[in-house]
Amino acid sequence: MNTAHSSRPSIRSLSSTLAFALITLSAIALLISNALQIASNWQVHQRAVAYRHLSYAHSAAIEVRSFLEMRWNMLATASRMSDLATAPVEQRTETLQRLLLLDPLLEQLLILDDGRFVIASVSQIRQKTVNFIDPAMIDDIMQTTELRNRYISSLRIDAATGEPGIVLALPLVDSFENYHGAFIATINARLLWEIVRRQTPGHESLVYIVDRQGNLLACSDTDRVLRGDNAANVAIVQMFAERRLDSLQAIDYIGLAGAGVIGSYEALQEPSWAVVIETPHAIAYREVENDVRVSVLVLLGAIVVSGGVGVYLARWLTAPLTALTRTAERIAAGERDLQAAVRGPREIHVLARVFNIMTAQLEKSLETLEHRVAQRTADLQAALAEVQARAREQARLLEENAQQRQVIRELSVPVLPVSSDILVMPLIGAIDTERLSDIQERALHALQRSHARYLLVDITGVPVVDSQVAQGLIAIAHMTRLLGADMILIGIRPEVAQTIVGLGLDLSAFRTTADLQTALRDLAVRSDTLVARNGSRNRRQH
Repeated sequence: MNTAHSSRPSIRSLSSTLAFALITLSAIALLISNALQIASNWQVHQRAVAYRHLSYAHSAAIEVRSFLEMRWNMLATASRMSDLATAPVEQRTETLQRLLLLDPLLEQLLILDDGRFVIASVSQIRQKTVNFIDPAMIDDIMQTTELRNRYISSLRIDAATGEPGIVLALPLVDSFENYHGAFIATINARLLWEIVRRQTPGHESLVYIVDRQGNLLACSDTDRVLRGDNAANVAIVQMFAERRLDSLQAIDYIGLAGAGVIGSYEALQEPSWAVVIETPHAIAYREVENDVRVSVLVLLGAIVVSGGVGVYLARWLTAPLTALTRTAERIAAGERDLQAAVRGPREIHVLARVFNIMTAQLEKSLETLEHRVAQRTADLQAALAEVQARAREQARLLEENAQQRQVIRELSVPVLPVSSDILVMPLIGAIDTERLSDIQERALHALQRSHARYLLVDITGVPVVDSQVAQGLIAIAHMTRLLGADMILIGIRPEVAQTIVGLGLDLSAFRTTADLQTALRDLAVRSDTLVARNGSRNRRQH
């Protein structure tokens, strides 16, 4: 026997499937590994960004607190040590002037008594007057200080100098804690602007100080403060105003500039301000996005390498099986003397050996089967010839049966000519719809062929005459009349007459007689009478 060898096995569906499975498994494993690593890096980076934001916000908050507490302590110390509540006006003015020299950020100091009259007032700038503090603010100051609370205003821009400023106020009390008015200071807030600019982590980030109403007190983008922008619609400011967010958290939201940012804040206990820091997503997550890009490139490279290895392994593993498949195809095409090459892994080796045994057994089975098929074919041909002969005989019998039924049908509805003018149709047996239609058809054709004038329908042998039969007879009478003949119904028995009357049928369309003899005698008498009348008429005419 010949042995089939495959010089170059082509990739079959099994090879492709195996390669795809190897590539898919490798890709899934790499995807899961990289996804977990990316997720871990993302969380770590997000926490690092949050901690960095909180660190900047905390540093800025400390500086703002120090800035305000230093001024509060300076004003409180001066008030108590100099007894500003009860000292003479000259002493009060002198104390205020010394305070201005101690702190260059103090722009204006004044003392209001409990009646809201100015007792003493000094200013760093000669043009600055008490009008910098409007009446509405004075009302707020007096109401706050009367309750022994400290007062701090929102940011105000001096119209004369263009400098930012805030107003601080303390209750003015004596040693017995009696209320005598308010000690008010106007402080230049440019240092707050310097603090937020210094604490800004980069030029893309934004740091600002805001109160609970959303008013900007300081911002690394100074133009926003000068324009009077309000941050009340920013999500993190709303959370700060509603006290819904812990200061130690960082969240994602739409920032003050209208872009997506990650931000956090730290609230000051007094005053009710918060230092907010925002960094755009693109800047905050730049490093982790770079890591993701690198991971994706590494993943793609690993998939390509694993794909090449998978294809090579698939071809190497499936080459013997491909050769075996091609041998099976050639055997199926008719080359039954082939034997598969026994090689490859143990499983393929065993499969090839079993395949060769199966092929030999199949060859023997085919030879036996061919002999049986030849014998069975001869038997079938003989049986087919016999069946064909029987079919021909049965067709002949069916044809004879059809002819006999046609004869019986004609005999069941006979039309007998009595004379050239008279036809007799004796009906025997039950009449159904099909036979009634046949009776009508034969009667009309007989009248048309014979040109008879009378059709005698004898129903003596009809056992039952129902409404359908009666209606059919009436229809025959009408059709007979249309052909110029008359129909006479013969042989109505008493029970048939009762049935017809009970059904309410009108048989006035034709004449009836008891038997055939009576009908023929009446027609003969009528014929003789007609002949006599014609003869008499002819004689009179002559």
